[in-house]
Amino acid sequence: MLMLNCSEWFIFKLQPFFDDGIKNLMKFNLLFFLLISFLFKGLAQQKKIDSLKLVLERYTAQDTVRLGALNELSYSYYTIDPAEGVKIAQEAISLAINIDRSLELATSYAYKGHNHSAQGQDSLALEMYDAAIKICKENHDKKGLARLIYNKGLVYFNQSDYKRANDNNIEAYEVFKVEKDSFLMAKMLNSIGINYMYLTQYPEALSSYLEAKRIYEDLEKTSDIQYASIHANIGLLYARLENPELAMKSQTAALELFQKLDFQEGVANSLTNIGRLHTDLGEPEIALKKYHEAYTIMKANTNERGVASALTNMGIAYIEQKEYEKAISYFKRTKKIYERLKNANNLAIVHDNLGDCYRNLSRFSLAEENYHTSLNYAREAGSLNLQFKAHDNLALVQNEGGNYKDAYKNKTDALVLRDSFNSIEKKEEIARLEAKNEYEKEKSVLEADFEKKEAISKAAVAHQKSLNRFITIGAISALLFSFLGFFLFKKRRDALAEKKISDFKTKVAETELKALRSQMNPHFIFNALNSISDYMDKNDVKTASSYLMKFAKLTRSILENSEKKWITLQEDLELTELYIQIESLRLKNKLSHKIDVDDALDTENTMVPPMLLQPFIENSIWHGIALKEGKGNIDIHIKKENGMVVCTVDDDGVGRKKNLLNNNQKSSMGIKITRNRLDIIGQLKKEKGSIKMFDKTQGLRVELKMPLELRF
Repeated sequence: MLMLNCSEWFIFKLQPFFDDGIKNLMKFNLLFFLLISFLFKGLAQQKKIDSLKLVLERYTAQDTVRLGALNELSYSYYTIDPAEGVKIAQEAISLAINIDRSLELATSYAYKGHNHSAQGQDSLALEMYDAAIKICKENHDKKGLARLIYNKGLVYFNQSDYKRANDNNIEAYEVFKVEKDSFLMAKMLNSIGINYMYLTQYPEALSSYLEAKRIYEDLEKTSDIQYASIHANIGLLYARLENPELAMKSQTAALELFQKLDFQEGVANSLTNIGRLHTDLGEPEIALKKYHEAYTIMKANTNERGVASALTNMGIAYIEQKEYEKAISYFKRTKKIYERLKNANNLAIVHDNLGDCYRNLSRFSLAEENYHTSLNYAREAGSLNLQFKAHDNLALVQNEGGNYKDAYKNKTDALVLRDSFNSIEKKEEIARLEAKNEYEKEKSVLEADFEKKEAISKAAVAHQKSLNRFITIGAISALLFSFLGFFLFKKRRDALAEKKISDFKTKVAETELKALRSQMNPHFIFNALNSISDYMDKNDVKTASSYLMKFAKLTRSILENSEKKWITLQEDLELTELYIQIESLRLKNKLSHKIDVDDALDTENTMVPPMLLQPFIENSIWHGIALKEGKGNIDIHIKKENGMVVCTVDDDGVGRKKNLLNNNQKSSMGIKITRNRLDIIGQLKKEKGSIKMFDKTQGLRVELKMPLELRF
């Protein structure tokens, strides 16, 4: 649960004491003392803790005032002394139960969860959050529930379960969006961006960070810890994108903000991140100095994850100095911590570096063993980047050991993984988001400048009008200006018309290219080839050969049709049939289908854009049938109706509701491309098509309409 700040807490607690009058004067005086103590934002965290402890010593009544102070103290301890924070939270829980205060009890459970999480006790943290969630549900507290869901997401993040963590973050974000709570929306966007980054979805990560940053700036909350955290996370993303200049700029900004706020854990994290950049720049001595500073802070705060991170990075710096035995000792220490914390992502990093150490010491069997372990952890964490590194290092050590067959396979797997997260499309999306961010930053300046110029222009026009009253030639000048204005208007209108035609042609070309990419995307090619390889490994040559022939025929046909805007319906149905057969083989014949065309439609004379229905069929297969227990069915029906071709894709999969929070961005992009293709056809044919989706009790039905185009 996210905490109310001090002033918010006292707004809720102040009113009852006025109602009780003089007999509660002592309580009111004490409450006023609390209010004055905590409203000074500039007080350091330790001073705040000392003030709360003094309050609890002086005020012994077992009521809501003491309970509020205990909760506040418990929360204040979680970044400094979480073990003490757990004790204080337990006292608050007991008091809340005794005086029957359910909402305060939920807060006590949540803060105890925060302290358990800070100690790396994830299972205990989840237990506390679930107890608080139960109370929030009983009290219909939607925002409180969303806060707790977010905190559970942080625990899953610490366990490297980034997909599950993001599901929680997105669920909480949707609640705050409905509640129009921009501040908490920004906090969620920051966490969503972190999970996207660890899942190697870099454009999505940058988009989330920039949107969160914009909200904080709009709210003028640039002195908030979360705002500093966003800068740090953007720096981490740029480091992954191999842009050290922008990474260092963001991390330095984050460090300055954390130091200004006296948030020591943030300072330590920023020092660690800056140290990594110095390591990448070949400056291990500077990096080690930063890591030791971070280690000292994390050790003092008993932050086990922070300690492990500093030790890991020290080991990496010693690798740069070729002190491999010394590096190994650091990695062995940090490996024990991450095993206890069950952090698969960081274990993958540790074993990858252990493999590097052993390989450089020519202990190839130990190197290969650690690279294999790193690969397994990377798969568990869902990190494509770490999987790529593990395969690449395995290929290297196997090649040095003479195992050329396995080395070739691992190198091939590494290249496929690299292409999947380092594609041109992702780089283009990153560049677009950066440009958009720069535009948003300059927008307010440009608007102010425009208003100033407009005011000057209006004054000049007024002055000119007054002068024109005394000039006899005014009428002639007006006529000349009118003629000139008409000429410029006509010229501008013609230019806009030419630009509109040019933009339309560009849109056609881009849509055709994107449609081809969606049909020939790297994931489909990789999965198909992987399935063929699997059949070959199982010695099922007949099935592998059949699969390969179908895949080759489909690939050739798609490439041949890539230059065609229209093909016959008969040709398109053959392509569709081939595509479904290939996907059915991957699903081990779990899928059955039927394609039905009305007799009134001449398939040899009717023209359609190539594979227009493919995104909807793919969506039905992988987000409907594949997630369903047992077999599934897809019915495709095509008919002619009122001068339109009506295509229906009907499946009995799990439907959209069960996929509500899933990351179906790829299928959404395919549907968006199809809408663009229909828009282009509508502009050419002067008749608009449409796409409609109907949720069923079991599955989804998609209806697509487009203008009828005949060959002859």
